[in-house]
Amino acid sequence: MTQKKPNSENREKTFDEYYREKILTSKNVVERINIVCEKLKNKYEDYEETKEFIEYLKSIENVFATAKKESWSIEKTEDELIKGEIYLMSQSTGISEEIFFNIYEEFSQANHNVEKIQKIASTLIEKYSNVKDCFECEGCIEFIEYVKNALFVFSKSLEGNEAFDEIGEVKIELIKSQMQKLSKDDRPPFEILQEIYEEFVTELKK
Repeated sequence: MTQKKPNSENREKTFDEYYREKILTSKNVVERINIVCEKLKNKYEDYEETKEFIEYLKSIENVFATAKKESWSIEKTEDELIKGEIYLMSQSTGISEEIFFNIYEEFSQANHNVEKIQKIASTLIEKYSNVKDCFECEGCIEFIEYVKNALFVFSKSLEGNEAFDEIGEVKIELIKSQMQKLSKDDRPPFEILQEIYEEFVTELKK
């Protein structure tokens, strides 16, 4: 007698049960984060563009989880977050990490002053925009925008802005910013990224 293939509902149930069991039995936060992201990558494998967002979620959650565990300062958290983005962007663009680190170093003179951050960013963007036949320049400009936005958010927290008086608010703002950037051409739609983020948060709380 030929055994019937499980229908899609049963396959999905088995899939969810498998990952739920792994999440519940994981021993530490980092392991849970990795398991949740593995699940999301499998579930949203039809959307190639979402991989970058899921990797970003994993990176930022790992940084903030470690920051909480090790009682990092806001400055240390900011530094580690940007270093994590340097790794991710180097992997996705093929641009040397050294180039990104050199750009990041340019911002060190800003000392979380919003006007200085904006001025440095504008100067760097102009510099890389005027280079002819530079395959790296687009990635560099994207990284400059990322660093500028990240420094803006952390600066608000350091200034005592009530909207960012907790480090968790900084994380949420950074994730929202990333979602807007990735969905600017509607590929993937913002709603898909929102769905992934909400599921990511829900799964981590299990």
